[in-house]
Amino acid sequence: MDVTPIPGAALGAVVHGAQVTGDMDKAQYDEIWAALDTRLVLVFRGHETPTDEEFLAFGRRFGYIPKTGLTSGAHPDHNEILIVSNLEEDGRKIGVGDAGWMGWHTDYSFRPRVAQVGFLEAVEVPSSGGGETLFTDMYSLYESLSSEERRLLHTYRVRHALRTGYEETIEEELQGEVSLDESTAQIQPEDGTSTIHPLIARNPRTGRQSVYISTLNTKRIVDLAPDASRKLLDELLTHAGKPRYTYAHTWQPGDIVMWDQLGTIHAKQAFDPAERRIMRQVVSIFDDPTGPWRAEAAA
Repeated sequence: MDVTPIPGAALGAVVHGAQVTGDMDKAQYDEIWAALDTRLVLVFRGHETPTDEEFLAFGRRFGYIPKTGLTSGAHPDHNEILIVSNLEEDGRKIGVGDAGWMGWHTDYSFRPRVAQVGFLEAVEVPSSGGGETLFTDMYSLYESLSSEERRLLHTYRVRHALRTGYEETIEEELQGEVSLDESTAQIQPEDGTSTIHPLIARNPRTGRQSVYISTLNTKRIVDLAPDASRKLLDELLTHAGKPRYTYAHTWQPGDIVMWDQLGTIHAKQAFDPAERRIMRQVVSIFDDPTGPWRAEAAA
């Protein structure tokens, strides 16, 4: 297996020769974790296309893969696999999403047990090269702040919620606000479409801390008045998309991109709706729901 940083990119590396199934040996497993912690985004190429079962097994080596909870838009036989596509068959969408811009977000921030690692595979991509996925490093945002700014952000909590329009696609029993409290053992992996998290997250493996907000699912800082919350969130989110913090991935058929969900946010560029785009996605979550929130205040 070869891991090569992407020339000129702020983050990201290309991985050739990996075994993208659950049968990888420990040496490859450790090498992938180390590369992910360093580069935050890995692009797997030069591998055999995994079956649905192999794709799931590969993701499960890096954490628990919950079901999407979707009543439409997920794989019909494996609800853990999200189908991302602009296509329709027999008048019905085959997945979720469209050809338009999709704003900055990190998956499952609206659940108590948040995403750890994302895996997205290109099945079909627009021939024009459109539909690129952008990744911005949110660890670097935290690290760019002054000690005083960091200390202040550690005192804030943020409400995240599933964006409007998707609620009706989630199984009814999984809807509602669920937040971490003394009964964390009772929280199920798929619970919740709204929750409150600290504004600062901490990667349990590396200790790096990130500003855990996004444009798509972050609703407000609950410790501030609405106007003050909006102003601060907008100021922080000007970081997203800045070239020195961002990698724009142009997809090739068969690409599997793996990324750190805690320390990055991602977005999708628009593309011609007449073109076809089909992706498979799975997301691993943290086993310990409190793990990312053991953030130590800045000295």
